[in-house]
Amino acid sequence: MQGNLLTTILALVFYIASGLFGGNSNSNIPVPAGSDTAYTNPASGFPRSGVVSGAQVNLRNSYLGSGTVIDTIKSGAHLLILDEKNGYYMVQTDKGTEGWVAKWTVSSQNYSSGARTTGKVIAGYYVENYRDDPVGYRALSQNLGIINMVIPVSFKVDQYGTIQNNHNPKPFTLARSGGADTLALINNIQGNNFNSGTIHRMLSSSSSRARAINGILRLLVEKGYQGVNIDFENVPANDRYYVTAFFRELAAALRPRNLLVTASLPAKTYNDTSSSHGGAFDYGALAPYLDQLMIMTYDEHYSGGSAGPVASYPWVEKVIQYALRSFPARKIILGIAAYGYDWGWGSGKALNYNAIQSLLRQHQLTPKWDSVSRVPYFKYRSWGIQHQVWYEDRFSTAAKMTLVKKYSLRGVTVWRLGYEDPGIWKTIQQGF
Repeated sequence: MQGNLLTTILALVFYIASGLFGGNSNSNIPVPAGSDTAYTNPASGFPRSGVVSGAQVNLRNSYLGSGTVIDTIKSGAHLLILDEKNGYYMVQTDKGTEGWVAKWTVSSQNYSSGARTTGKVIAGYYVENYRDDPVGYRALSQNLGIINMVIPVSFKVDQYGTIQNNHNPKPFTLARSGGADTLALINNIQGNNFNSGTIHRMLSSSSSRARAINGILRLLVEKGYQGVNIDFENVPANDRYYVTAFFRELAAALRPRNLLVTASLPAKTYNDTSSSHGGAFDYGALAPYLDQLMIMTYDEHYSGGSAGPVASYPWVEKVIQYALRSFPARKIILGIAAYGYDWGWGSGKALNYNAIQSLLRQHQLTPKWDSVSRVPYFKYRSWGIQHQVWYEDRFSTAAKMTLVKKYSLRGVTVWRLGYEDPGIWKTIQQGF
């Protein structure tokens, strides 16, 4: 009789848990079958971050005292607290295991994680080439009154779905001090490149996807980010189904917690289904699961190709028009390049705005303006080699802002902070 009663109680708990996911008014996304995501009670301030404050504690499969011990957790371990019942916390360990621990053994902290940016988005990607690289920090601190969203490039996912946590407190703290939202960017870089094998193995495994999503949720809650920005690149085109499955499962886990689901997606002008650049990203299928789309509208001409504009006006407009076939304008954030390329030795070399200005001074040149592309460029000779430099500045940015206004887009995001013409921020601010 007692066993039957316990079974009934656990079944009821599971039923209620399922309702908390499926009935959330902010999302029509069901919990995916086989998902490792646990239920939460957002109205009660969950999830939240916790640390085991007692000695080694037991993780049980029930909040009833007779629950079976399924694992032990060491003192000082970080936990994700998902719910509370009868003096117990439901938690998730760093291994993704879920269960119940006595409330008195855990100290908790509730972070404000809801996104604050409700109007136009002016965002910047924050990157450090080396520890304490000051370039991005300086640009952020000087323009924080304009920039209202910061995207630190700090986290990677491996083939097993493990998130490499390299949280950088400097830009995060600075952004929060100015009231800006922060998104944790997750990429698939291994070494110096986006790794296609790594991302294929992660996406094609349901358990690895679940581990990655659990890790992302833990990261956002523990550190206090307002959401995530997924930047998966060089994804095999045949993984299109898995990419959509990942975002469906990610939205199911994050939206009930009021956490933004965003992605930096390759610019497309047609339904490319075969290339390693954009073939894996089905705009129409992804649209229901993304709160914001950061279109990487740059590298129309890239280092390995022929010389030309990084982002010409006609090409950017075609990209916007294609995106609008799947996404409402309020979700679209236009990517703005803050760099250029110098083609001269068979390939292009990426240069930031300051380096480009140094070249102009060195060769005593005045840049020309391409009236069709609406971008600046110039040519010079060095060691007998003819060079072409195409780049972005405040004037090319002003041209792109007319498109943002024309199509009523949500905002812009700049790649990357510290590389830009300092004048673009006022240009962006005035362009809405």
